[in-house]
Amino acid sequence: MEKFDPFRLDGHTLRVFAKVCETGSVSRTAELFDLNQSTISHTLDKMRGAVGDALFVKTGRGISPTERALSILPRVEELLAGIEGLVATEDYDASRETKPLVIGIPTPALLDEMRALYHAVATVAPKAALHLRRLAPREYVVPMLEHGEADVVIAVKGLRYPSTLNHCHYGSDRLMVFYDPTRRGSVLTLQDYAEARHGVAGFGGNTKSVVSSALKDLGLQRQIALAAPTASMLGELILGTDIIATMPQRLAGSAYAGLATCPPPVPLPDVVYELVWHRRYDHSGRNSWLRELIMSTAS
Repeated sequence: MEKFDPFRLDGHTLRVFAKVCETGSVSRTAELFDLNQSTISHTLDKMRGAVGDALFVKTGRGISPTERALSILPRVEELLAGIEGLVATEDYDASRETKPLVIGIPTPALLDEMRALYHAVATVAPKAALHLRRLAPREYVVPMLEHGEADVVIAVKGLRYPSTLNHCHYGSDRLMVFYDPTRRGSVLTLQDYAEARHGVAGFGGNTKSVVSSALKDLGLQRQIALAAPTASMLGELILGTDIIATMPQRLAGSAYAGLATCPPPVPLPDVVYELVWHRRYDHSGRNSWLRELIMSTAS
């Protein structure tokens, strides 16, 4: 049998392979590419010939990638990001931009920065709207950027990103204890902190909080009395209660303005934020301009 020349593979074949890995369905991939299923199957056969593997096996009503397929998927995604970056436009005039500038953010603690960014966008790109999307859980960074649902995201540091994403330091913030001074006093001791009723923002995901980890290291465990879906809602809910919440200090100027603060009686790391974008836009004039504008308005 004639050996398949892998250089006959093209970008479309790689895109189809990556999308089938994501959807687990030939029919769904055909819909997304506006092609018939036989065309998708033929394209996968081309990939199979190059790799020398079945690539997918039937599982229930769909298909799942083989171990070989999963091993080459990161390199395929990296190649696709590089190909897409080849056609990026270098020259860019922000004053002519009309498409929304979409940014994913994890917390209202960045409200001041986003307000400054809005004014900068309104000045430099008056025809463009600024769209902010909630980034929760933070693991959603990858699909949000891979699927083009945001131009860039600002994420809490701690995730390991695939090779298709780039990131840089954006800023940091201290963690403080927020409480209603009409219902309780400040937290003075570690014992008081551990025994207090805590409120948390349920951002989703499986990442363990730094507070729980720090207390566990000391052989302690906090009592979660309230969990809210957003940081803003948590700030509203702990008003009039004896609940405390350990949150970024910047919230004191926005969502938590009616609460008092004190430093936590246990060493906690700062909250560090990163600016993250897809590699396909490394040399994009539009994305580069937006990243520079975001960094210039960061506190």
